[in-house]
Amino acid sequence: MTALRNVNPIISTAAILPKHRLTFNVPGTPLLEPSWAAVEPTSEQEFVHGVLYKLSEEDFSTICNTEGVPIAYRLHRCRVLPYRGNDDNAGHLALQNTLKNKTMNTMGVAAFTLRAGREEWRSNSSIIKPSRSYLNVLIRGAKEFKLDQDYVTMLESLPVGVTIGNGIAEVMLQLAERKRQQ
Repeated sequence: MTALRNVNPIISTAAILPKHRLTFNVPGTPLLEPSWAAVEPTSEQEFVHGVLYKLSEEDFSTICNTEGVPIAYRLHRCRVLPYRGNDDNAGHLALQNTLKNKTMNTMGVAAFTLRAGREEWRSNSSIIKPSRSYLNVLIRGAKEFKLDQDYVTMLESLPVGVTIGNGIAEVMLQLAERKRQQ
């Protein structure tokens, strides 16, 4: 977040979003970065782990612009449950406690996530396999924020698409980190 987009979150923490699923339905550049991740609502008992950022208005605008809102993505209002990641199951426990008390509407934190920008992408059930490099960036972030281990394992098991090399996401991140250190 900070290196690649040059934003400085006020606060960041692990979070879980119930009744949503992670999908790779935003088309990228074939053979380079075939797809990008999005979060889509579902009526199933699915959930997405991620990182909740509190941002200044300027940084929020930067994120929207660099992510391609409103073309590639649409903002989606949601309620997430922040948790302190522990590399084990802290997110799942936070979700269980909230559902047990039936307090999601009052205890969750109002937030935005990104859905695919086009209806045909959202309604298409086919997944565009991401590059190994892009998945590695997601996994690195999941480990950095100590998201639940079963979620990290799920990310690590996702199939990857055909690319020239492994994709470019990791290279872009490494270049941004080097630039930020200078």
